[in-house]
Amino acid sequence: MVTHEKIFRMTRIAIMGTVLYAAQAVFAFLPNIEIVTLLIVIFTKHTGKDGITACFVYVTLNAIFAGVGLWWATYIIVWPLFALLAYKLRNINSWIIWAIINGAFGLCFGAIFALPYIVVSPTYALSYWISGIQYDILHCAGNFTAALLLGKPIDTAFKRIIADNKI
Repeated sequence: MVTHEKIFRMTRIAIMGTVLYAAQAVFAFLPNIEIVTLLIVIFTKHTGKDGITACFVYVTLNAIFAGVGLWWATYIIVWPLFALLAYKLRNINSWIIWAIINGAFGLCFGAIFALPYIVVSPTYALSYWISGIQYDILHCAGNFTAALLLGKPIDTAFKRIIADNKI
């Protein structure tokens, strides 16, 4: 039976996934600068496993609007795994620590994306990763800065939204 609570949760998951996609679209003109990582941390800290499920909505929206390729197969693994990490670390209250975690994730992003290419050739995978390392460094700096500057204010606002049962 579909209850009011189930409908509420499904709606909340859909909204969070859509916000992740919209946040990506807003920053798409900047190379490897995004707030998706930060939002995943905040959503997962406050909604638990619903934040992880929202990542699948986000990845699905990417497939709908950008198509499916090898990059998408990596998305379907990398974003929910990051959300799972955020879920496991959800009791961390220091935004300096979250900034370090988000920065480290940005730095590792290209290496994670290179993993499927190991099937083609380990040398190709390594060269793929190295050729994009400058973008990983930018990704690291962007994630670190976003979490450091925006983490606490967005977290506080989202806590209020959750407390008022508005999402």
